[in-house]
Amino acid sequence: MAEGRRRNRSRSQQGQPVQDGRLVFWRIGCIFGIVAVVLATTCFFSYRQNRKLQALADHAAGKVVELRRDGDSTYRPVVSFRTAQGQAVTFATSWATNPPAYRVGDSVNVLYDAAAPDQARIDGFLAFWAGTLILGFVASVFGLLCVTLMIVAKKG
Repeated sequence: MAEGRRRNRSRSQQGQPVQDGRLVFWRIGCIFGIVAVVLATTCFFSYRQNRKLQALADHAAGKVVELRRDGDSTYRPVVSFRTAQGQAVTFATSWATNPPAYRVGDSVNVLYDAAAPDQARIDGFLAFWAGTLILGFVASVFGLLCVTLMIVAKKG
């Protein structure tokens, strides 16, 4: 064992770095930590924007007028509604599901910003919280991986 230490010392003294797996784990852990922080920050701003829209948005009654097929297997609802000023607006949701979350003719509550009614959303879980929850979950996974790798790096 002492002979192995001497070999490692002699390699580092010759200018060749000693390969240390702990350093690799630590570096990967740092990268995962940075990704976790970026995702968590994005999740926070998504949450804040959704809450702000829910608090300040105008409400309208809408109707699903079409189900657009995305790719081979998902369906995106297209909703039509009238603003408080009487302007007719039709929009497609930013998300799609299979099976379809709505049927043509379904009534839905719509939230919209009077300054940009074409960016309206259906007042429901998918429109507001699915993306935020997914970001939060993925940020948590990267955070746990970061902590695990840091522990492994410390213990060696």
